[in-house]
Amino acid sequence: VEGIWKLTAYNVSDGFDINNDGIASVNLLDEIPCTNNETLVFESKGVVTSNQTFNPSIEIGLVNSTSNSYIFNVICDEEGSIGYATNFTLNANEIFINDNIATISGNKLSRVFADAIKIYNEDFTEVVATKDVTLVYMKR
Repeated sequence: VEGIWKLTAYNVSDGFDINNDGIASVNLLDEIPCTNNETLVFESKGVVTSNQTFNPSIEIGLVNSTSNSYIFNVICDEEGSIGYATNFTLNANEIFINDNIATISGNKLSRVFADAIKIYNEDFTEVVATKDVTLVYMKR
């Protein structure tokens, strides 16, 4: 697990067409204009660090509460970066980072964040649904 892992996918089930190109994608990295430089660096001493955390603000509003049409507000946090360092433990193909479990399969690492995307009503006053986000990293 030691080494550098680059964020390659920011997946949401069913996908969205945030950039209005007529093609919905489950990988929101393909849909938003934000720069992604996120890496996780796993050290042999059991420490994982990230100095370029990918943290866009994505607001999604469901039009007419029953349609399959959405309004999107995306704000890219291009100024500065959020970094962290924390301990990790490895158990077979699972990595425990704080209270989150990551799974390794070959050179791919996946982390699921439950209910990380909130779907609001059309005027953004009430959360009407949530979606999990799966972050996928590839080892460099």
